[in-house]
Amino acid sequence: MPKPGSRHARGYGNDHDAQRRAWAPRVARGEVDCHALNCLEQSRHIKPGSDWHMGHTPDRTRWTGPEHPLCNTTEGAKRGAAARAGLQHSREW
Repeated sequence: MPKPGSRHARGYGNDHDAQRRAWAPRVARGEVDCHALNCLEQSRHIKPGSDWHMGHTPDRTRWTGPEHPLCNTTEGAKRGAAARAGLQHSREW
């Protein structure tokens, strides 16, 4: 069993790595737009050579596609804050 809080325990195991490997060539060629529902960057386009995250559903049951780091981490922070406050997040899947 993975350690609590470990990369694997948080849902970033073999499937996550496989998804990143599958998307990486397309991202590197500049063929991908941010998959976040609410993209926070000026352009949805993910520029070749830039950092990117593999987006997933809130329950981590499926991957949604590459996202800008800002879009990915902001959404996660909002969900975490809402959960700590006992609120339901408004993002619909």
